[in-house]
Amino acid sequence: MSEDLTGRRLGHYRIDGVLGKGGMSVMYRATDVRLGRKVALKVIAEHLTEDPEFRERFVDEARNTSAIDHANVVPLYDFGEVDGLLYIAMRLVDGSDLASLIKGGPLAPARALTLLGQVAEALDNLHERGLVHLDVKPANVLVTSRESAGEHVYVADFGLTRRGATGHRTRGGDFLGSPTYAAPEHLRGEPVDGRTDAYSLACVLFACLAGRPPFQGQVPEVIQGHLNREPPRLTEFVALPPAVDDVIRRGMAKNSKARYADCRELIAAARQALLAPARMPAAAPAAPANRAPGVAPPGPAGNGHGGFGPVGHNPGPLPNSGTPPRPMAAPAGLHSSSADPVRLRPPVPIGSSTAFTADKSGNRWVAPVLVGLVAIGLIVAAILLFTSSGGGSTNEQQDPSVPNVQVGPTETGAQPTTSGGRLPTSLPIRPQSSR
Repeated sequence: MSEDLTGRRLGHYRIDGVLGKGGMSVMYRATDVRLGRKVALKVIAEHLTEDPEFRERFVDEARNTSAIDHANVVPLYDFGEVDGLLYIAMRLVDGSDLASLIKGGPLAPARALTLLGQVAEALDNLHERGLVHLDVKPANVLVTSRESAGEHVYVADFGLTRRGATGHRTRGGDFLGSPTYAAPEHLRGEPVDGRTDAYSLACVLFACLAGRPPFQGQVPEVIQGHLNREPPRLTEFVALPPAVDDVIRRGMAKNSKARYADCRELIAAARQALLAPARMPAAAPAAPANRAPGVAPPGPAGNGHGGFGPVGHNPGPLPNSGTPPRPMAAPAGLHSSSADPVRLRPPVPIGSSTAFTADKSGNRWVAPVLVGLVAIGLIVAAILLFTSSGGGSTNEQQDPSVPNVQVGPTETGAQPTTSGGRLPTSLPIRPQSSR
């Protein structure tokens, strides 16, 4: 263990307290007394001060960090050595790290993607410069909400960052990094590249959405998980779209060539799986014109409860929703008030004298039916009256201008009727009036 330097001066930096400790260094909160600026001061662990390899790695970290000018990489302010102690001064991020946020439980998918999208931008920028971070984990993702309207992310700790495919183990062959989020090729000491960091980012994505890393247990068990086991299904721990399991499976493929090409592509695939709008089912087909009486017309797609069904059918609250069902909308053509929705009655059996009605609005059909019946009666009466009066009478005075047509024997041969009268021998033909 290194001696706590709190309260001491290291060059022009006053050390105010410990922020965290790692295997190679201790991170302090400090003040640059020349500028009056708060900084994060990373000091190499004292037991490694005399180790040439670790001193070299510490210097490499300073050089690599200073070479990366990106909004999502912690800015480096200063680097030096005082009394045999190497230090790196960098921006003090006023916030928390992702590991602390996950301790409170899984993050909302939208928030996780927003944060990790920034991590992906920083890592891909690193890879474009020929560097590999090799220590991507929640503790090295710093989150602050004090520098912008939203949450801003900084990727930190470039102590293992290497240029090229080798150099990620000690000269003695020891593994450097965090096995919980390490790619198989990193664990085996094989060549690494940007897809190695992409594997670790897929593990971090799993941890953000599940609230735990993909493999847990003792270090040997975790390593065997990364080397030989398929990642667990994320949907076994949280209710998420099943497509996200495919994203994790590809992101954590054992063969680096089967993974996403870069970190941006990984996050884009996760965003598509988690946030893409669900496809709406096809609209219900139109009801046939000969729909049986009493059958309600099909309701609109989506009846307010996430499903499809006839209008007036209330399936009740959704499972685990905790909210009572909302009233269903009345079908088109039926009047209803917002306070008392209309529900249709069941179909009327054939032969029944009960008319098809709606609970609230059926009475409005009675008046039109009665008016129709009265109108039909008046029309029939008018026809009968016209018929009885339009046949003409044999006793009315003959119009000399109207010709007569012979219809029977002459007057002398007229036959008697059953009532005792005589049948007329001719009928007058009246021309149609021009008016």
